[in-house]
Amino acid sequence: MVLSGIWKRPENSKDPPPDLRISHAKDLEPDAVQDLCASVGWSRREPLLVSKALNNSVAVVSVWDKDVMVGFARATGDMVFNATIWDVVVRPSYQRCGVGLLVMRELLTELDSFDIPLVTLYADPGTDGFYKRFGFCTDPSGVRGMFREKL
Repeated sequence: MVLSGIWKRPENSKDPPPDLRISHAKDLEPDAVQDLCASVGWSRREPLLVSKALNNSVAVVSVWDKDVMVGFARATGDMVFNATIWDVVVRPSYQRCGVGLLVMRELLTELDSFDIPLVTLYADPGTDGFYKRFGFCTDPSGVRGMFREKL
């Protein structure tokens, strides 16, 4: 695992701060990603497809408490004009402790190193306040996201 640094929770956080490790490695074990996603009720994905998605991502950030993944996000894009952030997730017992802020700061710092002018994401209802602190806003021209799902 390639580590970019060590982060400690602020003194005023909810629990005593354990040492958390930050990784930008894409070669994560699919089971570790699946376990984290399942902790927030997300459905399971095929492990081979999880690995493929990680390898095809522009940037990946994972946060670890010892050998347990407690935070994760990734971004896809063309590394020139745009990127989209996906799968921002924090283990429930680590929510409201700064782990989500850490994940987003790390991911955006990496995306900024590519000088990508447009970074987008899809936010679950009620989470827009979290993303606004990083400069995200709804499209001022009123454009709403659309999608097409292959069944």
